[in-house]
Amino acid sequence: MTDFAATPFDPAQLASQRLGESDEVLRTDSLLPLQAITDHITAQARNSLRILAPDTDPELYGRDAFSRIVAAFIAERGRVARIRMLIADPAPARHHAHALVTLWHRFPSFIEIRELRDVYASTREAFLLVDDTGLVRREEKDNWAAVSTYRSLTTARARAGWFDEAWAHAAPCSALRRLGL
Repeated sequence: MTDFAATPFDPAQLASQRLGESDEVLRTDSLLPLQAITDHITAQARNSLRILAPDTDPELYGRDAFSRIVAAFIAERGRVARIRMLIADPAPARHHAHALVTLWHRFPSFIEIRELRDVYASTREAFLLVDDTGLVRREEKDNWAAVSTYRSLTTARARAGWFDEAWAHAAPCSALRRLGL
């Protein structure tokens, strides 16, 4: 990854990582550490989650554990909780149980899912942006290698700007809305 100087992930590092405070950049190369970081940073959310998951990343965001964290975030933060997810291909969530999509059906006032359109649909990256400061980013959506930081204002703002621009051009995700979950 080119925008961070990262150190390899050690699970013991998670205990000291605080959203908006910790400057350390963590590098992961496989799914299990990425799930651990994703869950840990999401559990610290206070206002918003922006998720760019072109193929819905069911192994990451479709898990019951992640869904429980998001449900707790909604319950704790109430009206200020906002979760937005951009996808390009809804097929993985249509063909396999996806806990976040199920949660979306239960809490449509808090969770929105849209399909990428135009030039945005060809994006190769995937990321989770928490409260506009914490970032878990994969340069290649088909690879679990990622860098994560709990405090990256410059990069987080850049990704937030891209996300908001893509969101404005995206369409409501009717393919997943029709699922009878």
